[in-house]
Amino acid sequence: MSKGIEDWAEAKRAVAEVVAARPDEYAASVVRNLDDLLAHIQKSNRPAPSILPGYWPTFLVEWQVEEAKNLQIEVFDDRYEVSRFFDGRTDIWYEPHAPGDTFSDHFIAELPNAG
Repeated sequence: MSKGIEDWAEAKRAVAEVVAARPDEYAASVVRNLDDLLAHIQKSNRPAPSILPGYWPTFLVEWQVEEAKNLQIEVFDDRYEVSRFFDGRTDIWYEPHAPGDTFSDHFIAELPNAG
């Protein structure tokens, strides 16, 4: 099994674990928005992210690849909150998204490069 396949299997396991820890709290639209994001990332051959629980019943998506170590995307039911962390400042912006919507070019440009 290649490392990429292992990484994606781990990402999918992490999603299941996050939801299982708070099974009655995650809205279906939040999970579907995460599914949309992960499907785009995987289809475009980008590195698999780490999936963590957000403060709200949301998901945090992070990467360990050098170009995206300072990137975090929080997945909500109606948007993605995109954060870039720099020394002394944080840039935050929102990408509106409902399940099934497409992504803006600006949002896609924030994602780590395809492998």
